[in-house]
Amino acid sequence: MTAATPPPPLTDPIGVTGSTEVLPAVVQKVVAFATREIPGIAGLGGTTARAVGAVRQTLTGASDNVAGVRVEIDGETAVVGLDVAIEYGAGARELTRALRRHVPEAVDQIAGVKVTELNIVITDVVLPGGEEDPAAPPTAAV
Repeated sequence: MTAATPPPPLTDPIGVTGSTEVLPAVVQKVVAFATREIPGIAGLGGTTARAVGAVRQTLTGASDNVAGVRVEIDGETAVVGLDVAIEYGAGARELTRALRRHVPEAVDQIAGVKVTELNIVITDVVLPGGEEDPAAPPTAAV
């Protein structure tokens, strides 16, 4: 018996070489969108960032609010920081597990960048019926 010859390495059929760079802003958008796909996530960033994002969206029509997403890229890998508000009743452990499964997969598939670390900070719990802080004193009508 003779040893089988290994197949030739895969080559690009186009034959064009060059480099590809994925900017952190691209990864931020993918992370933000993938995060919003998880049921139980109420928003990105802290209360102030969400308010500023809502005003910005109203004024500019932009829907790519990436507040609360930090990305550091090193070659083809990224470290991601994510600040999220969760809905009341959603389990934080289950949400973080879902985020750690879904977000890196989306970034790898769409941007071609491997997320090696995903640091999640839960910044708020959004109560049913709105984002008002129940501990805040009621405002007097003038």
